[in-house]
Amino acid sequence: MVHIVIEWALRHPFLRFCLVGGVATLIHAGVFFLTLYGGGTQVLGNCFGYAIASVWSYYINCLWTFASTLSWQGFLRFQMANSIVLVWGIIAGLLGQWLSFAPIATLTLTVIVGPILNYIGHSRITFRQSRS
Repeated sequence: MVHIVIEWALRHPFLRFCLVGGVATLIHAGVFFLTLYGGGTQVLGNCFGYAIASVWSYYINCLWTFASTLSWQGFLRFQMANSIVLVWGIIAGLLGQWLSFAPIATLTLTVIVGPILNYIGHSRITFRQSRS
């Protein structure tokens, strides 16, 4: 029964997108905390985390979520649609530093609104042409 529910869920692009986003969030968090552990700032941690997670996210979303073809043009569209997350990550990092937030609070601010905004942006900008 569980496998039937999982198969059904994985046929829906938004749910696949959320799964990919969840893993990307874990990657972002790991890089964020590694950067802090290495002496970096919350802003630097968010920027590095974003960069690594977004490359992975483009690759997996392109091939699995939206069944699209990898291309530099697609990657650039992905980054354009995803840039709001980078801007928000910088703002959240600056706020976190300025208000002396615990790093987990800054990270939470960074990722709490991302999935819905990203899905809308990517389904309408990045992968729009590959859907019928």
